[in-house]
Amino acid sequence: MMDIQRKARLGLVLAATAVATVTSTATEAATTRAALSWHSGWFVKTMCYKDTRSFAQSALSRNGFKTVATPPNAVLGSDDSTLVEVSYAPAQTSYHPNQFARVHFTVTAMSNDSGAAQTARNRVRENIQKQRYIDTC
Repeated sequence: MMDIQRKARLGLVLAATAVATVTSTATEAATTRAALSWHSGWFVKTMCYKDTRSFAQSALSRNGFKTVATPPNAVLGSDDSTLVEVSYAPAQTSYHPNQFARVHFTVTAMSNDSGAAQTARNRVRENIQKQRYIDTC
Protein backbone atom coordinates (compact mmCIF):
# COMPACT_ATOMS: atom_id res chain seq x y z
CA MET A 1 0.00 0.00 0.00
CA MET A 2 2.80 2.38 0.91
CA ASP A 3 4.60 1.62 -2.34
CA ILE A 4 1.52 2.59 -4.41
CA GLN A 5 1.24 5.93 -2.58
CA ARG A 6 4.94 6.68 -3.18
CA LYS A 7 4.58 5.90 -6.88
CA ALA A 8 1.50 8.13 -7.11
CA ARG A 9 3.31 11.00 -5.33
CA LEU A 10 6.39 10.52 -7.48
CA GLY A 11 4.19 10.60 -10.59
CA LEU A 12 2.54 13.84 -9.41
CA VAL A 13 5.92 15.43 -8.64
CA LEU A 14 7.29 14.44 -12.05
CA ALA A 15 4.15 15.77 -13.80
CA ALA A 16 4.35 19.06 -11.88
CA THR A 17 8.05 19.39 -12.73
CA ALA A 18 7.32 18.76 -16.43
CA VAL A 19 4.54 21.38 -16.45
CA ALA A 20 6.77 23.91 -14.69
CA THR A 21 9.59 23.28 -17.19
CA VAL A 22 7.31 23.61 -20.24
CA THR A 23 5.69 26.76 -18.82
CA SER A 24 9.08 28.30 -18.06
CA THR A 25 10.35 27.54 -21.58
CA ALA A 26 7.21 28.95 -23.20
CA THR A 27 7.42 32.10 -21.08
CA GLU A 28 11.07 32.64 -22.02
CA ALA A 29 10.27 32.16 -25.72
CA ALA A 30 7.35 34.60 -25.53
CA THR A 31 9.43 37.29 -23.85
CA THR A 32 12.21 37.09 -26.45
CA ARG A 33 9.84 37.84 -29.37
CA ALA A 34 9.20 41.40 -30.48
CA ALA A 35 5.84 42.88 -29.62
CA LEU A 36 3.25 42.93 -32.39
CA SER A 37 2.44 46.45 -33.60
CA TRP A 38 -0.66 47.39 -35.53
CA HIS A 39 -1.91 50.47 -37.35
CA SER A 40 -5.47 50.96 -38.48
CA GLY A 41 -7.52 53.61 -40.22
CA TRP A 42 -10.82 53.96 -42.01
CA PHE A 43 -12.20 56.05 -44.85
CA VAL A 44 -15.33 56.31 -47.00
CA LYS A 45 -15.31 55.89 -50.78
CA THR A 46 -18.23 56.30 -53.18
CA MET A 47 -18.20 53.29 -55.48
CA CYS A 48 -20.13 50.21 -56.58
CA TYR A 49 -20.30 47.85 -53.63
CA LYS A 50 -19.93 44.82 -55.93
CA ASP A 51 -16.38 45.97 -56.75
CA THR A 52 -15.08 46.39 -53.18
CA ARG A 53 -13.40 42.98 -52.98
CA SER A 54 -11.58 43.45 -56.29
CA PHE A 55 -10.42 46.96 -55.24
CA ALA A 56 -9.07 45.54 -51.95
CA GLN A 57 -7.33 42.57 -53.61
CA SER A 58 -5.84 44.83 -56.27
CA ALA A 59 -4.48 47.28 -53.67
CA LEU A 60 -2.90 44.44 -51.69
CA SER A 61 -1.38 42.86 -54.81
CA ARG A 62 0.04 46.17 -56.07
CA ASN A 63 1.85 46.59 -52.77
CA GLY A 64 3.39 43.12 -52.72
CA PHE A 65 0.88 41.34 -50.48
CA LYS A 66 -0.39 37.88 -51.37
CA THR A 67 -4.06 37.22 -50.58
CA VAL A 68 -4.20 34.62 -47.79
CA ALA A 69 -7.89 34.76 -46.83
CA THR A 70 -11.14 36.25 -48.08
CA PRO A 71 -13.74 36.13 -45.31
CA PRO A 72 -17.04 37.89 -46.00
CA ASN A 73 -16.54 41.66 -46.37
CA ALA A 74 -12.76 41.49 -46.02
CA VAL A 75 -9.50 40.52 -47.71
CA LEU A 76 -6.39 39.48 -45.80
CA GLY A 77 -2.94 39.79 -47.37
CA SER A 78 0.58 38.96 -46.21
CA ASP A 79 4.17 39.44 -47.35
CA ASP A 80 5.61 37.08 -44.68
CA SER A 81 6.49 39.92 -42.30
CA THR A 82 3.38 42.10 -42.37
CA LEU A 83 -0.30 41.15 -42.35
CA VAL A 84 -2.82 43.60 -43.85
CA GLU A 85 -6.61 43.32 -43.59
CA VAL A 86 -8.95 45.40 -45.72
CA SER A 87 -12.56 45.22 -44.54
CA TYR A 88 -15.54 47.02 -46.07
CA ALA A 89 -19.25 47.60 -45.54
CA PRO A 90 -21.92 49.73 -47.19
CA ALA A 91 -22.49 53.04 -45.38
CA GLN A 92 -26.27 52.92 -45.74
CA THR A 93 -28.77 50.15 -45.22
CA SER A 94 -30.57 50.60 -48.54
CA TYR A 95 -28.13 50.20 -51.41
CA HIS A 96 -27.89 48.33 -54.68
CA PRO A 97 -24.64 46.50 -55.54
CA ASN A 98 -24.70 47.87 -59.12
CA GLN A 99 -25.13 51.53 -58.21
CA PHE A 100 -22.73 54.00 -56.68
CA ALA A 101 -22.97 54.11 -52.90
CA ARG A 102 -20.82 55.15 -49.96
CA VAL A 103 -18.66 52.29 -48.68
CA HIS A 104 -16.73 52.28 -45.40
CA PHE A 105 -13.24 50.75 -45.65
CA THR A 106 -10.97 49.86 -42.73
CA VAL A 107 -7.33 49.02 -43.40
CA THR A 108 -5.39 47.38 -40.56
CA ALA A 109 -1.75 46.29 -40.78
CA MET A 110 0.13 44.19 -38.21
CA SER A 111 3.85 43.50 -37.94
CA ASN A 112 6.69 43.12 -35.45
CA ASP A 113 8.01 46.35 -36.99
CA SER A 114 5.72 49.31 -36.27
CA GLY A 115 7.12 51.32 -39.19
CA ALA A 116 6.46 48.49 -41.63
CA ALA A 117 2.87 48.15 -40.37
CA GLN A 118 2.26 51.89 -40.69
CA THR A 119 3.76 52.05 -44.19
CA ALA A 120 1.75 49.03 -45.37
CA ARG A 121 -1.49 50.48 -44.01
CA ASN A 122 -0.85 53.86 -45.64
CA ARG A 123 0.14 52.43 -49.04
CA VAL A 124 -2.83 50.04 -49.27
CA ARG A 125 -5.28 52.73 -48.11
CA GLU A 126 -3.91 55.26 -50.60
CA ASN A 127 -4.09 52.73 -53.42
CA ILE A 128 -7.78 52.02 -52.78
CA GLN A 129 -8.58 55.73 -52.50
CA LYS A 130 -6.89 56.51 -55.83
CA GLN A 131 -8.54 53.70 -57.82
CA ARG A 132 -11.09 55.11 -60.28
CA TYR A 133 -13.77 53.74 -62.56
CA ILE A 134 -13.28 54.12 -66.28
CA ASP A 135 -16.97 53.42 -66.93
CA THR A 136 -19.94 53.21 -64.62
CA CYS A 137 -20.83 50.34 -62.34
